[in-house]
Amino acid sequence: MTAEEFSSLYLRAINGLAATGWHWFDYHFHVGPTAFARSIMSSCASINRRAANIGADLLDELVGIGGRERDEDQYEQLLQKLAEILVIERVVNCPWPDVTTFLHEPAANPGGPRPELLVSTPDGRLVVEVKTPALFKHIRARAANAVQLPYRGVVPLDVAERLAQGTVTLPRDNPVLDFLRDGERKFAGFREEPNTTSLLVIVWDDYIYEPISALVNGASGLLTQSSYSRTATGTAEIFPNIDAIVALRHLNYFVAASREEPLIDRQNGLDFGDENALPNVLFTLPGARPIPDFVLDALRAYPHDDPGLRMFAEYNPQDIVFWI
Repeated sequence: MTAEEFSSLYLRAINGLAATGWHWFDYHFHVGPTAFARSIMSSCASINRRAANIGADLLDELVGIGGRERDEDQYEQLLQKLAEILVIERVVNCPWPDVTTFLHEPAANPGGPRPELLVSTPDGRLVVEVKTPALFKHIRARAANAVQLPYRGVVPLDVAERLAQGTVTLPRDNPVLDFLRDGERKFAGFREEPNTTSLLVIVWDDYIYEPISALVNGASGLLTQSSYSRTATGTAEIFPNIDAIVALRHLNYFVAASREEPLIDRQNGLDFGDENALPNVLFTLPGARPIPDFVLDALRAYPHDDPGLRMFAEYNPQDIVFWI
């Protein structure tokens, strides 16, 4: 980030925060600014270089989320916005052709739903949607309860409760289903053009087995024929307008950086990590149009059934988890 980029974005942030009122990140921008605030502005500057004004718009949106003191819903909205910045920076900085254009929150039709990003090249288009779950209540439950069910359909709840001798942490599959349905809705108009591919990115915390379990467990996985979500005719609900899903393990870095906690394997909260960092997970849907390999490489996304990935327990669906 150049001095000129810093000055421009910092002034935008300070003015935006003044208009917003109470903000979770106010300290980070007014004291220093801190490394966390600098990492946000640096990522926005990086986006601006490839996609004019999109980084500045994202910064405006981020500093505009506030006004209610210590409101956890707004904190989770900030995590969503940070996830958008993280993913958009990776995508726009891929090796696209020189004539590539980027649109932020485009609509396929007037008044239609708006995904995060549309990338247009002479050879085709990529439309991207970014989602993050509201995790705080779930994190507290995960910390308090001895037993967790990552998905439904194998271990009955009453059995799990007897094993736990108390409350059980329930699956997070319904939020994942909501993400799939929203991605399906937002991508539909764009995919009417046959040269358009679609990518749904779900940014999770370090417990990456949770979205993996929700999506591909054999008993009820949302991307399997055994999906617990059924149509009126009894068939598994499908998502034909989604070509691929990538699950990122990154929310924990946002939270730790915002608390100024040490980040062992990252320089800052918006640092995506290098090729040696923990992998992210790719799910390719049936009949998918291909996502450019360089985009998947930029997201460090490995197929969920990759034998090397599945050597590690957290990259497999888990039937039940016991916390000690």
